[in-house]
Amino acid sequence: MRGLSGSQRLRALIVFDEVYGFLPPHPANPPTKKPLVALMKQARAFGVGVVIATQNPMDLDYRSLSNAGVWCLGRLQTDADRARVLDGLINEAHVGTSAAELEDLLKRLRPRWFVLRNAHSPDTVLFQARWAMTFMRGPMTRAEIKKARGG
Repeated sequence: MRGLSGSQRLRALIVFDEVYGFLPPHPANPPTKKPLVALMKQARAFGVGVVIATQNPMDLDYRSLSNAGVWCLGRLQTDADRARVLDGLINEAHVGTSAAELEDLLKRLRPRWFVLRNAHSPDTVLFQARWAMTFMRGPMTRAEIKKARGG
């Protein structure tokens, strides 16, 4: 990453689904935590985006995730999960929706509804994802990538 020149546009996107155990809260410190934190802090300067997903926010180190510019939050089942997320969002000094309003909104979310918070916008956006199905067949081959790119 350090060999790349700086960029304002997205060059690559790293998606890490089910990050449980790789970026745990303090004091746990597995070998995966330091490089993930470095990516969260420094990658955007080089045009590299990082998406981290989990079903349980209690499993994540929110001090490291304070570097996230966009938060997409689905239905959170427990008060502890909502409190953990609110701590992370409030720490970013977001203007707009108050903590109490956001907590109430998170409590009332229905399945496939999400709250979107962007560090560059004071607005809180509520949206519903359409139903989608994937067969999760694995990575694309070089020939499939070439075909998808149109040449």
